Amino acid sequence: MQISRKRLVSILLHVLFTTLIVMVPVFLMPLKEQKDPSSKNFYNIPTIIMTAMATIACYTSAYWLYPRFLLRKKLFSYLGITLTICAFTAVISGVTTNLFSDIPTPFIWAHIVTKFFIVLFVMGTGTAYRFVMEVMKQESKQKESMTMELSFLRSQVSPHFMFNTLNSMVALARKKSDKLEPALIELSNLMHYMLYESDEEKVNLSKEIDYIQSYIDLQTLRFGHNVKILFTVNKPLPSDPCIEPMLLIPLIENAFKHGIGLIEEPEIDIRLCVEREGLLLLVQNKYNDKTIEIRDKTSGIGLVNLERRLKLLYPHKHSLYLSKNGAYFKASLKLNLHDQVSGC
Repeated sequence: MQISRKRLVSILLHVLFTTLIVMVPVFLMPLKEQKDPSSKNFYNIPTIIMTAMATIACYTSAYWLYPRFLLRKKLFSYLGITLTICAFTAVISGVTTNLFSDIPTPFIWAHIVTKFFIVLFVMGTGTAYRFVMEVMKQESKQKESMTMELSFLRSQVSPHFMFNTLNSMVALARKKSDKLEPALIELSNLMHYMLYESDEEKVNLSKEIDYIQSYIDLQTLRFGHNVKILFTVNKPLPSDPCIEPMLLIPLIENAFKHGIGLIEEPEIDIRLCVEREGLLLLVQNKYNDKTIEIRDKTSGIGLVNLERRLKLLYPHKHSLYLSKNGAYFKASLKLNLHDQVSGC
């Protein structure tokens, strides 16, 4: 049976802590004890008792005091119990040392004080261990939660996108247009990307651009010369950065959905610029503010989905602006791809 990575790390940490506790008497033993000919064996009975009690104190701090008191913000109770355990362990160590050796009484008191701070250090180590484990656990939960949410958001994008794309097919079919066959070919290209590329965590930007081009070609076949469509890409850099799949298409799809209809001389202008500072997508389309649209249940999913994915994937590394200027609706998306590298 294979041991998971997390389990292996946990086991190694336990071994490390136990080894640390066992070695404490060797490195922190008073100099006099090290010079004493009767103390050539570091692990005599008092030392074994001390080591066992320190180990118990360490795990008591990690698995009882921390969750029961520190997590509940009972700081004074935690400190009181911790100091009591340290004092009790140090006294027991002093008593056993006095029983099994001929150390003078003044040195016994010095021994007790030393053991008190040793146990305090060991318990602090146990608390620190548990704190680190809790932080890692919370980060793991957050990452798992984000992964699940991103998976759900991606599952929303594809059906929503296909719903709008199939409407284009229906329109061509009703017209019995000769463009239906090439449109279906473009649709197959889109579906190939959605099935085999969109499941990847990241894709090369060039693939995303090809996907956008296929979508625009499909819309061009549907509307022909009735809609002025411009798509320009400025990509001077030789590198091919990575990006979340299907992240740019919602803004473009939104322009076609709301920029065509009861609009005189509809225009859609799409500009994509990739520079060292990042990626900039500008989408502009005409709109009719007076037109009352009958919205379906999926209306608005694309932009809401996009905003949520941007917050999860590019926190503090993106800006999305939507504005209306006269007869035009403008969308601007800027991504900081400075940390991205080619070859996803």
